[in-house]
Amino acid sequence: MVIKYTKHVYDKLKLQEIIELKINLKTIAGILKNPNTVDESIEPHQSIGSLSRTLSLSVIWKREDGIIKVITFYPARKGRYESKILRRR
Repeated sequence: MVIKYTKHVYDKLKLQEIIELKINLKTIAGILKNPNTVDESIEPHQSIGSLSRTLSLSVIWKREDGIIKVITFYPARKGRYESKILRRR
């Protein structure tokens, strides 16, 4: 799986809050490869995985010519976005 990241992702990884949560490219790639929840019903797609006991990480991405392009990511309380995805199904 080839993954590319936008400039926005690289810029966001430099934020103090993100550094404190220990989010990095490896964390993002891990969630894309092994998500807890995925929503491909709309574009861009969303993959969500566990970040800690109380937090999840939502990764927003789209597929372009077989390459996964990560647009952004954001941490959130567990269950916040997973329940929205499950309601859409």
